[in-house]
Amino acid sequence: MQRISQGTEKAYLEKCRDQRELFMEGKPVDPGIVPKVVYNSWVRSQRYGVDPFEKPCHHPIDKSKSKELSRFIECLERYNFFIKQALELIDYQGFTFTFSAKESLTKHIYDDLGSPFANLIGECSERTVGTNATAIALAENVPVALVSSLSYQYWPAENGVNTAAPIHNHQGEVMGGIHIGLKDIKRTQDAFWLVTYLAQVFDRLYLPMTQKHEKKIKDIIDLLPQGVAYINNKKSIHYNEKFQTLVNLSKGKNSLKKVSEFFSQEDWTSIFACQEIKADGKTLIINSNSLDYEDFETSKIFIVEEKQSLTQRLQENSQGSKTTVGLYSFDDIVGNNAELNEAKSIGLNVAGTSVPVLIFGENGTGKEMFAQAIHAASPRREKPFIAINCGAIPAELVESELFGYEEGSFTGALKGGKIGKIEAASGGTLFLDEIESMPVQDQIKLLRVISTGKVQKVGSTKEIPVDIRLISATKKDLLEESDKGLFREDLYFRISTFIIELPALRQRREDILLLTKEFISKFSRKYGLEQTVEMAQEFVEALENYSWRGNVRELEHSIERAIILMGAGLTLKVDYLSKRIQESYQNYQVKGLVEDVLAKGLKKQEQGLLYTAEAMIIDHVLKSVGGNVTAAAEKLGVTRKTIYNKLQEHPDLRVVK
Repeated sequence: MQRISQGTEKAYLEKCRDQRELFMEGKPVDPGIVPKVVYNSWVRSQRYGVDPFEKPCHHPIDKSKSKELSRFIECLERYNFFIKQALELIDYQGFTFTFSAKESLTKHIYDDLGSPFANLIGECSERTVGTNATAIALAENVPVALVSSLSYQYWPAENGVNTAAPIHNHQGEVMGGIHIGLKDIKRTQDAFWLVTYLAQVFDRLYLPMTQKHEKKIKDIIDLLPQGVAYINNKKSIHYNEKFQTLVNLSKGKNSLKKVSEFFSQEDWTSIFACQEIKADGKTLIINSNSLDYEDFETSKIFIVEEKQSLTQRLQENSQGSKTTVGLYSFDDIVGNNAELNEAKSIGLNVAGTSVPVLIFGENGTGKEMFAQAIHAASPRREKPFIAINCGAIPAELVESELFGYEEGSFTGALKGGKIGKIEAASGGTLFLDEIESMPVQDQIKLLRVISTGKVQKVGSTKEIPVDIRLISATKKDLLEESDKGLFREDLYFRISTFIIELPALRQRREDILLLTKEFISKFSRKYGLEQTVEMAQEFVEALENYSWRGNVRELEHSIERAIILMGAGLTLKVDYLSKRIQESYQNYQVKGLVEDVLAKGLKKQEQGLLYTAEAMIIDHVLKSVGGNVTAAAEKLGVTRKTIYNKLQEHPDLRVVK
C-alpha cells in the first residue's frame, strides 16, 4: 500500500500549499514533501491544460461516452446493495462518498458537506479536474490519501482529505474506485483504512457483469469469508458454506424458518436492515438488502459475519499487521562481521521457540529488521507481526494502544471500542521498540499479560486470553534504568530470556563496503539507473573512515543522497556526501599526513616537523585540486598570496602551478 499523504499537521499542510505554488511558478519542488506520484500527476494535469486556479466544478459526460455511461449506471444498480452497506460502515460526520469507473466516470452517491455535485454523474479525471485521489488510485493501482492542498485544483476554502482505493474485476484488472472525502483531516488514517477495506470487500464480492454465469457466481460466493444467503419470496433459501457454519444450520433443519426468526416483520419489510444477534454463543452482524426491486419486500440477500472477526480485520489493517509478506528474513541481513553473525545465529536458534527476546543496539543498527527475521523464521510466520514504537506514542495513549478499550470508556472513545495491539497480535509476534520509553504504570499491566496470558481492555472487567511471542528492543541499559526507577526490574527479567546484541556499524567496518554496494543496487533500481555505478577511491575511504553515529540507517541515507546528487554521472564522489562526512574525511587525511610527517621527521632532522608538515599539506591540497591555486587557497582557508609565498619558501613545491 502507498500513503500519499505524509501527515496532517498544520505545518505540513502549509508546506504542501507552498510547494504547489512553487510548481505553478515553474520552480523545483521538494520531493520530501511532494510524493513522486503527485508531482507526476501535476505535470500531466498541466500538460492537459487544466486551470489550477479554477474552482472545482461539475464536468458532464461527453456524448461520445454514452456506452461507458450505460455500463457505469448498470454497475451502480447491480452493486447498489454493496454501496448501501458501505455507507452504513462510515460512521463520520461531514463526508462524501463516490463510486468511479476506470474511465473516470464518477457518481457522488453521498454528500453532507453541501457540495453541489451530490447525486450527479460526471467525469473526474486528470484531464478535467487535474490531480485528485481517485485518479491517482486508478493510475497507480494502490489506495491513496491526498490532502486537499496537494490537489491540482486547490480551493483555499476547502481544507480536508480525500481517500480512494481501486476495485478490480475477476481478472484482477482495475475496473473503478471507491472514494471517501472528509472535512475532518484528523481522521485521515481511519478513512484511508476504511476505503481500503471496502475495496477489498468489493473485490471479494465482485460478480461478473455478463449473464449465464450462475456456476461461476456460486463458486465465488462459496469462497467469501462472509456468510451469504438469498431468500426468494420467503419460499426458498440458498446459502454458502460460511453462512451454514455461522448460523449453525444442519441438514434436515428448517433453515428458512431459522433465518426468518432473525428479523421482525418490520425489519423484513424494510429496504435495508442491519442488526446484531446472538447465535450459539456468538455475536453476528447481519446485513440484509433487496435484490429484486420489483418485489423487494420479500426477496432478500443476507450477509453475515462474526462481530469479532470483522472488527479485528479492520483493526489489524489499520495497525499494520503483517505475516511473512513484506517482512525481512535473516538472508536480508547483510554482513560478514563475527558479532553480527553470532547475533543471527542466536536469532535463528530462538526463532523456533516462543520465549521472549530482547534486542539491544544503537539507533539504526536494525533492531526491527532482526525482530521481523525472527518472526519470519518462526512457526508463527503466518500470523500477524505487529510493531509499536513506545517512544513515538504520547504516554497517556500507550495504555489504550497496547491494551485496547471498550466503547464509552473515556471521552473520544470510538464507537464499538478498539482492539489493542496485544490482542491484535494474538497467535503471532508483538514487537515493542524503545520499550524503555513505556510508562511505568503500563509496564505493570504488560507484566501481568506476560504472566497470565490474558489482556484486559481499558474500561472492561473481562480478561481476554492471548497468545503472543514478545520481542522487545532498546538502546539503553534497562538495569541502569531500573536503578533510576524508570524501568521495572521484574519486567526486565521477564522480557530478557534471550538478549541479542547488535554491533554498531563502526564496530563492523569490514561490512561498510558490502552494505554500500547493496544500497547502490537498491537505489539504482529505485531511480531507474541502467548502467553500473562506480565509486571513486576517495568516496570509499570517506565511508570506511567515518564514525557512523546513525549506523546502517545513516549509511543508507548517505548512499541515496549521493545517488541523487550524482545526476547523470556514473561515479560516486566524496563531494556527494554530507558536509559532516566530508569534514571527517579531511580530518582523516590530515591525520595521515601528520603521521607521515612524524615518521619522516625521525629520519630527517635538518628541518622542523612543522615546516615539513606544512609542505606536505600544501602539496596534498594542490594535487587534489589539479594545481589550482585559487581552489587550494579556498580549501586551506588562506589567501592566494599566502599560497604563493609558501611556494617560494618550499622549493619542492614550485613545480606545482
